[in-house]
Amino acid sequence: MKNNLLIGFVLGLIFPVLAFFLTKHTDVQMQLFPDKPTGLYVIAGAINLMSCYVCYKKGLDKVGNGFVLATFLGMLLMVFSKTLFIPTE
Repeated sequence: MKNNLLIGFVLGLIFPVLAFFLTKHTDVQMQLFPDKPTGLYVIAGAINLMSCYVCYKKGLDKVGNGFVLATFLGMLLMVFSKTLFIPTE
């Protein structure tokens, strides 16, 4: 595998996007974590950080940085979308 930041970023987007679609379009979130609405996103972040660790151990530091970037941006997006509430009235 090439040591490229873009490859790491794209690979790092896989699990957060999967968590988003599972949360929005299925009942998996409610069955596994009924009182934790961000449970799948936290699992996706943990998978990305473990992948980042493996990349650093193999010497693929730019790919690892891409994983960190995708995880950081995904968690920022989750925090802002879950905490910001705009009333419609």
